Amino acid sequence: MKNILILTDFSKKSWNSILYALSLFHAGNCKFYMLHAQNIHESNFEKASPQFLNNKKSKDLKNQFDILIDKIENTQLKGKHTFTPIESEKNILEATRFYVKEKKIDLIVIGTNGLCPNEKKQANSISEDIITKVKCSVLVVPMEARFKGLKEIAFPTDFTNFYEAKLLKNLTNLSNYSEALIRFLFLSKKEVTLNKEQQWNKETLHDYFKNQPHGFHVEVNQNFEVSIEKFINKMKIDLIIMAAKNLNLFEQILFRPKVTTISYYSKIPFLILH
Repeated sequence: MKNILILTDFSKKSWNSILYALSLFHAGNCKFYMLHAQNIHESNFEKASPQFLNNKKSKDLKNQFDILIDKIENTQLKGKHTFTPIESEKNILEATRFYVKEKKIDLIVIGTNGLCPNEKKQANSISEDIITKVKCSVLVVPMEARFKGLKEIAFPTDFTNFYEAKLLKNLTNLSNYSEALIRFLFLSKKEVTLNKEQQWNKETLHDYFKNQPHGFHVEVNQNFEVSIEKFINKMKIDLIIMAAKNLNLFEQILFRPKVTTISYYSKIPFLILH
């Protein structure tokens, strides 16, 4: 049984992330913890009195959780999962860290309006803080994302890290993707030849996944997000997986893009593996 922590603010984007997670793990038997915590960037809450916080969170939160759990219970996706609501007066980062450790969480799920350049900095920062400051894999689900199965998975890489095979293998503990085709995508700003270390890591990945459908691809563009957009559209990618240690790559792709016309932020989920 896997333990999954879903961060919820009872919004439409949060509900969409719940539906996506239930669809992704429909064949499993998971413990879902639904966490509502203080917004880390809402400084007014941090200055508020305990009495104000208690008044705000008591009946309203209980009612909202009751509605949410009832809504889940009435979906066809409920399956054999269990659902536990959690409310916390800690800020969202501290609360997430605490419950990841206490509940032995395998995966965090967070919904977004779309991590695009036009998204509010506050919401963007929350997602970035969770990904970069909590040692747990994170599934980021954009508002427009809909689960239609996992047929095509993209894994952007520069082949400089040997641990990527282990990370991907660990994904089988989160979801059954045995039929999915994993496409390792080498991103480069110019035409280059892999060095010996990169070539060795690439061959290691090939050997490691010899019984799993997979392929290797190259996209060359000064802007990596343009390469990702092109690749997603060409291959009809369902999910993008990235290694958390590859900060420079995923921060440009996920948080600090230079191109404002891309659209994958609003429709393709990202799974960041620790």
